[in-house]
Amino acid sequence: MPADSYFAHGAIRFTIAGMKNYYLLLLLLCSMGQARADWTVLLPEDYRTEVAIQIAVKDLATEGLAHGIVIRTGTQSSSLQTHRIVVGSAGRNPTAANLQREGTFLPQGVKKPEGFEIFTVTEEGAKTVWVSGGSVAGDVYGLYWVWDRIRAFGHIPDINVKREPVLDHRYTRIPVRSKADIERALRYGLNLVFGENPLRLVPWNTEPERTENGAYRETTRELAEYAHRLGLKFMTFGTDFTYHPSLLEEFGATLDPEDPRFWEAVQAKYRRLLKAMPELDGVGTFIADEQRYWGEYRTFDVVHGGGEGDWSPAKRHRTFVTKVWEVVVGEFDKLLLHRTWAPNAFEQQAQPAVYESIFTDEVPSKNLYLIPSFTQNDRWFFQSYNPTINRTPHRTMVVCENLDYHAGGNLFPTYPGPYFQAGLQTMLDTSSSNLVGVSLDLPGHEDWRTRSLTAYTVARLSWNHHEDVETIARDFCAIHFGPEAATGMAEILLMSPVAYKYGLYIEPAAYGQFNSLPHIRVGQFVARGYPSIDGGKEHIEFLRNLYLRCKPWIPETLAYLDHGQATVERMLEQLQRTRDKIAKEEVAEDIVEALETTQILIRTNNRYVKTFFAYFQYREDPSDENRLALKNLDADLRATRDQFVKSPGYGYQMFGVDQLLINVREALEDLSQAETNLVEAPSSDEIERFVEEEQKRYVEVLKEHVDETVHLLTWRGKIDGRDLLRIRGSEVEVEHLRWDGPSVEKSEVHAPLPRKGGTVLPKRIGTRDAHPFVLEQPSEENLYTAEIYLYDIPSGGDWWEFELYFIPRDPSELGLRQTLKRR
Repeated sequence: MPADSYFAHGAIRFTIAGMKNYYLLLLLLCSMGQARADWTVLLPEDYRTEVAIQIAVKDLATEGLAHGIVIRTGTQSSSLQTHRIVVGSAGRNPTAANLQREGTFLPQGVKKPEGFEIFTVTEEGAKTVWVSGGSVAGDVYGLYWVWDRIRAFGHIPDINVKREPVLDHRYTRIPVRSKADIERALRYGLNLVFGENPLRLVPWNTEPERTENGAYRETTRELAEYAHRLGLKFMTFGTDFTYHPSLLEEFGATLDPEDPRFWEAVQAKYRRLLKAMPELDGVGTFIADEQRYWGEYRTFDVVHGGGEGDWSPAKRHRTFVTKVWEVVVGEFDKLLLHRTWAPNAFEQQAQPAVYESIFTDEVPSKNLYLIPSFTQNDRWFFQSYNPTINRTPHRTMVVCENLDYHAGGNLFPTYPGPYFQAGLQTMLDTSSSNLVGVSLDLPGHEDWRTRSLTAYTVARLSWNHHEDVETIARDFCAIHFGPEAATGMAEILLMSPVAYKYGLYIEPAAYGQFNSLPHIRVGQFVARGYPSIDGGKEHIEFLRNLYLRCKPWIPETLAYLDHGQATVERMLEQLQRTRDKIAKEEVAEDIVEALETTQILIRTNNRYVKTFFAYFQYREDPSDENRLALKNLDADLRATRDQFVKSPGYGYQMFGVDQLLINVREALEDLSQAETNLVEAPSSDEIERFVEEEQKRYVEVLKEHVDETVHLLTWRGKIDGRDLLRIRGSEVEVEHLRWDGPSVEKSEVHAPLPRKGGTVLPKRIGTRDAHPFVLEQPSEENLYTAEIYLYDIPSGGDWWEFELYFIPRDPSELGLRQTLKRR
């Protein structure tokens, strides 16, 4: 028999090699006396061709073997010699029909095709578990509930349950790249996935995009067909309005919403997409400033950019959605999902009145699903749930993100169960809810960290938003830490959002803000302004604003912070009692490290806030008592900071903390001089005006000394925030300073930077208003390293392209500064 032949039995197919491994493990388990029970899965004959059923049964068998349970597929004539899992309703499975006719089970039936009932009965020591779904999909989800019970209990318990999804549309915004990703989505109970970005699927009339996109379409077509075989919808998702310049040229269109040819081009993009990819079930769009594009592609802000007419932002937004709907739904009868996020507190993301002004009756509702964020503003704790949900007749699908914007290094996960449950109850338990869907971020692999924990929790709540969140936590812990550790670890999980909310957020400063965690962002204590230039002036002003918001309630603010710290300490105490019950030693060691890292992060934040409170109190009243208090807190913060940096799970940047420590030390050494330094330091506006003048001089110098220039570097990348590019010789590195990290597309060194004095000048090819500027020129003191500051203004990332040139003249000769850094 050929090596690639397969054996088909029931609904599972294995390669010969796979079958050998399967039966070797089976024989081993039986010989060791570990096979607790044999189970036979009885499937309807026509389920042999149902791929989703095949995958579910294979997953069931694999998980069973991990727990010493042998699960095989059988035929309808199989005798009752083992426990049985009967799959399919009485109308699909003859064995099920017999069970119902005999009165063994009395199903109530389910209203939704994806729903299922599971019954268990024991006769003469043999169990029968009947999985009866409202459709094939319901049978699949029912099998995966049995699979989940094996994972949580270590065996197949008596299951008597009726489950129907409260949210009919369950998807992941994480693009699927493989069949394995689609299968993983199925395991999480999802029924819709996104694939490739539309820019990679549209048949553009240019090369190399035409050829490249042809290959992407073939790959996407295969994934779409596979998703359909598993019963999942497959869509494309992209940001808008992104386009290839050739599209505007073809239509003679301008980037102006009042230009009819612009809307013709918009519609042509999606018409060509769906003609080329009829396999797609629909399109997802997003017009906020987190745009995804690359290479020759471009983006246009439909709501705020271009045109000098009187079109309001609401009209622009409404027109965009309507025009895309006319093609996607009107012409092709597909689905249109539209993300309503905006990175501010005054547009449709946060303001119901603005939302209602956009999504009026002019916007059709057929096949249109709006996707708001879960909260009114950014972050989650100390934020209201999104008030735009249920404000118009348009159906919505809410986004459930990981509650861990503090993430960085090896930290303990944040359990979102109580938070998401209360939110879903707020949104769904009304007489006229329009919430019909939810998204979760599909994990790349299974583990116990925040992403997997969040996905598991959201998946459970999407079926029953009233399910006991302690039970969900305990099941998750049983799966990942073992049944013996489940209760103890679940208690720790339930404390985690309390520890993070009160241990990291500054309560009075969080209310009413778009961002309720302004001093921390994804592995970083943020430093505001240009610390290397302004000596911390803007950062100190930022901290003072936080201090003033808390000043009337400083004891209460510190009490909240101490409550967060006390909570993580209780978590550690509980872990000490539970650690030895965790099934795998390597997992136990990792959890201990994660929770200890979380503890030192929270303690660092606690000392950070207390120190900057004391710093401003000392500046307000420079008494000996306040000086001593600041000195003691300074020492405590330094020690805590150093302990954090040296901890095994450390993965943070301490910019904000380190800048505060510099300013505190200056104040303790000479308060009067420290005050003078801050007053005399330039503001950000002054720095940016100076930089603008310096950049004008770059252009003049390059023209004046064109014969002397040496082309050093061509660089292209996406910048969102602040980054520092350094070049020394032929080595180029980019240090990330703030917001999202850079994406480097091109970094081509044409000549090494000479190891001698001279001047490096950037030449702008395509950047935003701030442009690159030289923070420090090469010198012997800095080992002949040039530092180029990259600051993306305004908000939202964008692609930067520039070149660097070297002129063998001292900056002073050229009317430029050697450095902008504060000495």
